[in-house]
Amino acid sequence: MLVKCPKCGSETATLVKTWTISPRKPEEGTPKLMGIFECPNCEAKFRAIVEEAKSEETVSIKNMVERIKVIKGELMQTLKNLREKIKTLETERTNLMIEIEKLKKAAESRVSALESEVNMLREEVKSLRELLGYVEEKEK
Repeated sequence: MLVKCPKCGSETATLVKTWTISPRKPEEGTPKLMGIFECPNCEAKFRAIVEEAKSEETVSIKNMVERIKVIKGELMQTLKNLREKIKTLETERTNLMIEIEKLKKAAESRVSALESEVNMLREEVKSLRELLGYVEEKEK
């Protein structure tokens, strides 16, 4: 059963929970089957009437089979949505791992460049000290 999302307007089939609501007075009508739905697009949760509930005497095997088919369809839709989400998350994870490796390589090359620059500066300081005749005081 498809129900329209009040927030984004898309049709959804993800039924989360159901319950029966009986009228306050018998002359007000038949019991109704209410449900909580979750929109797969905007993830909004909302209530809607699933179907007019049948009295216990009219329940038959045919009705049960139809209800099972509806539930099966809802489960298949949920399974499809979950598979799509898993695929998307796996792709995103792979992309993030690639980006992390690139950043590690960039950091390692930057560290290497800085180390060689520091070593060159140390050599320059040493040669300037030798040129100026500067004698280091030994630590006590």
